[in-house]
Amino acid sequence: MDLSLKLMEWNRPVPRYTSYPTAPQFYPLGLSDVLQALKRYDETRRPLSLYIHIPFCRTMCLYCGCFVILNRRPEKRAAYVDLLCREIELTASSFSSKREVTQIHFGGGTPTMLSPEEFDRIFDALHRSFLINGEAEVAIEIDPRTVYEDRGEKLGHLKRVGFNRVSFGVQDLDPLVQEAVRRRQSEEMTVSTFEWARKIGFEGINIDLIYGLPHQTAERFRRTASRIAEMRPDRIAFFSYAKVPWMKTHQKAMPEEAEPSPEEKFRIYVESRSTFQEAGYTAIGMDHFSLPEDPLTKALHNKTLWRNFQGYSLKLAEDLLGLGVSSIGLIDSVFLQNAKSLEEWEREITAGRLPVFRGFVLNEEDKLRRWVIQTLMCHFELDKREFERLFGHRFDIHFASAREALDRLRADGLLEETAEKLLPTEMGRLMIRLIAAAFDAYLKPEGQFSKSI
Repeated sequence: MDLSLKLMEWNRPVPRYTSYPTAPQFYPLGLSDVLQALKRYDETRRPLSLYIHIPFCRTMCLYCGCFVILNRRPEKRAAYVDLLCREIELTASSFSSKREVTQIHFGGGTPTMLSPEEFDRIFDALHRSFLINGEAEVAIEIDPRTVYEDRGEKLGHLKRVGFNRVSFGVQDLDPLVQEAVRRRQSEEMTVSTFEWARKIGFEGINIDLIYGLPHQTAERFRRTASRIAEMRPDRIAFFSYAKVPWMKTHQKAMPEEAEPSPEEKFRIYVESRSTFQEAGYTAIGMDHFSLPEDPLTKALHNKTLWRNFQGYSLKLAEDLLGLGVSSIGLIDSVFLQNAKSLEEWEREITAGRLPVFRGFVLNEEDKLRRWVIQTLMCHFELDKREFERLFGHRFDIHFASAREALDRLRADGLLEETAEKLLPTEMGRLMIRLIAAAFDAYLKPEGQFSKSI
């Protein structure tokens, strides 16, 4: 098999499956749909996970694919926190009593643009509105540039307010790459903030890296991968650059001619994956790595690993509430996404209405396909008998329409199949998105997704 030719064939647009159905399938939801989902959830008394979106950044990193608002005005940030606290209380008022929360994640944007006082206000609102479990995982994404000048003082406040896991955005230690993507962050800054977090006593420290950026080569990235492994974070997220310039026009400002070819990008991925594993990390799904004693590794082994909009995570709560502009949640099999316009989000909250503007109500077929895709993405195997036990359908009959795609994956050496199981090969694990896509009832060849490599 000519691997170069196969890589060209495999390198096609395909979702990352942080949700199923994926966000492009969402449609406008009425307030009654939202309230009914919240009411059904309330009757279950299950614990909740919260995602809180802080959209603001001082500058735009050119690779970014997130919902970001450039802002340097403290008063605009303060007004956002005011409304966010109102949204927290408004959403919680939909429930008959305080719901238990077992997982909280602050993402962005740059959550650590907030001041210590603003974090205090948000956590006051959270504690007034919910019962935060004492063992809850409370995590935040951190731009090291925002916690460096005070030599860890803000990091210490984050620990005191309740955070126990931090994720440092690093992407690449190479100054040439940093300059190309406008993310100037010295190695000393990265190492110092990491060491301060260790000294402060965070239970978990993650480092986020990206491959596929301009000027990256397998040889140049080797030093970053080795240095990060040497630092020994609890988890490493190693994301493929999601190139979507039709959606994120700022990406066009990066020198496209300096981007690695698909073959070189794949080589960076494979070599770095080996570096992390040789350093003692366990590979989690397609792009995460964790130390043997980390809860994520344990979740992999006991098959409770979960995948959501934050990537691979612990399944501490199946229901997720999204708070803040553009945030997405999943409540009782209904995806709910908040308004993506800051003005519209503000207007709805000011009027005392939940700011949900679209989503997706899963039917039974969506639920079983979601289970199949989650299982493949998280565990790299699928037991047909388990599927039949859970859903009451013969797997091979129910997915007869996927037969041609599955046979092609087998012929390409990405998948092995028995009467009882689907088993991605070693190469198939690296291309797991392609295998999951065989079960996506909504996927179109011209889909607006980043490519698989």
